[in-house]
Amino acid sequence: MPPPTTSFEVYVSKDTFKFNAAHFVAFQGYRERLHGHNYRIGVRLLGRRQIGADGYLIDFGCVKDVCKKVCKRINEHFLCPVHSDVLKITTENESVRIECADGTYFVFPAADCVMLPIFHATAEELAIYLYAEILNGLNADYLQKRGIHTMEIAVAEAIGQEATRGVCRLYWS
Repeated sequence: MPPPTTSFEVYVSKDTFKFNAAHFVAFQGYRERLHGHNYRIGVRLLGRRQIGADGYLIDFGCVKDVCKKVCKRINEHFLCPVHSDVLKITTENESVRIECADGTYFVFPAADCVMLPIFHATAEELAIYLYAEILNGLNADYLQKRGIHTMEIAVAEAIGQEATRGVCRLYWS
């Protein structure tokens, strides 16, 4: 029987890893009403069998700093999915106009919108977007040096409604 192996994992989810945002989901033949959520995120990092000489897989403070910044940037905004194939999104005169296939339209002050490179403002696509933002903030090279090989981001739009984005290989050795 092979000897047991050990690995280290950290999970960080704080009250400060939250943002409030408005959105609606639209696809061919369907549009939700405009509404909002009190989103929360969590980050799971998995690493190798040994922790660093400093006793950490990663310092929680690094993860907290990045997550707070990402959440702060999108807090209290309308989440605008700029790659939607059913919404016509135009910006002019410091406004964002969104025309829907059902004939309705919305006009928001541009400063109240965060233009996201996603197709739908769903929890799943937010998890993909936030994964990239958090990975960028933590720096993949730094994570590799720490021996971290997997990162997961959980996005909850309500208690019991959560989507997770995980990649099991942050780098290739």
